[in-house]
Amino acid sequence: MPRAQLAILPTDNRRAARRVVNLAARLREPGARLLDVEVSNLSTTGFMAHCDAALEAGDPVWLKLPGCAPEAAKVVWIEDGKVGFEFNTPLHEATVETLANAGRKTPPRRHFGILPRR
Repeated sequence: MPRAQLAILPTDNRRAARRVVNLAARLREPGARLLDVEVSNLSTTGFMAHCDAALEAGDPVWLKLPGCAPEAAKVVWIEDGKVGFEFNTPLHEATVETLANAGRKTPPRRHFGILPRR
């Protein structure tokens, strides 16, 4: 089950706001094996993942996010085990929100006051 953390990062002249997430996903190069990756940030236009695959800028891939159909993307940049990808077709904002909130749990309620006597 995916865990997600939500934060909205500055756009830095990007086309879409990024959400900081922690999502387990699967990545596949066409005709290649599936790889487990950790998606660290996600926007409607792309994502960053940690992976050990031998990828190069421009390589096409498919990303399988929890509960979603595979999405086509391409490698944009690679640096120290981190890879930036751009989706071929942007995700809907509601999809990004759903994924970012997927694993969020409501913190437990804290009750302050007197404990019952035993």
